[in-house]
Amino acid sequence: MLERLVLRPFSLKDARRVQLLAGDESIASGAINLPYPYTDGVAESWINNHENEFMNGNSVILAITLKENSILIGSIGIYINKKHNHAELGYWIGKDYWGNHYCSEAVQGMLKHAFEHLKLNKVFAYFLHRNQASGKVLINNGFVKEGYLKQHVKYNEKYEDIECYSLLKTDFN
Repeated sequence: MLERLVLRPFSLKDARRVQLLAGDESIASGAINLPYPYTDGVAESWINNHENEFMNGNSVILAITLKENSILIGSIGIYINKKHNHAELGYWIGKDYWGNHYCSEAVQGMLKHAFEHLKLNKVFAYFLHRNQASGKVLINNGFVKEGYLKQHVKYNEKYEDIECYSLLKTDFN
């Protein structure tokens, strides 16, 4: 159980809040896969896809909410590759909630689920090299650097480097 957070499935009632938080340019500019601008309908479409992907064993995508007041502050998800028994981790936290270690706490909860319930062997994550705060979240949770990919993604017509970190089930504490 997490100390300050609750991880729960998204509902369509969350769509407006998702669009507000994820639509902030400072969030989108630090993420590899968030659209910007975050236009009307994108959050609803994204949320509507979660249940089917979960039921097919392809992903677990959860809302990060504050335990004290149930306010949605971000998202965390794993995208599962069943053949290789591993998953890619992704997350974001609304700008107003940065600096409180909420992401690290949410990652800990997701890792527990990934390794203890889903019995995955490995969880990995990519982040933009310039977003070292995201790397710090991974390091704080025991991830180790696996690689550095030069000019691997394109954002705003500029190629960007990304880093890859991972954690094996045997190294999860």
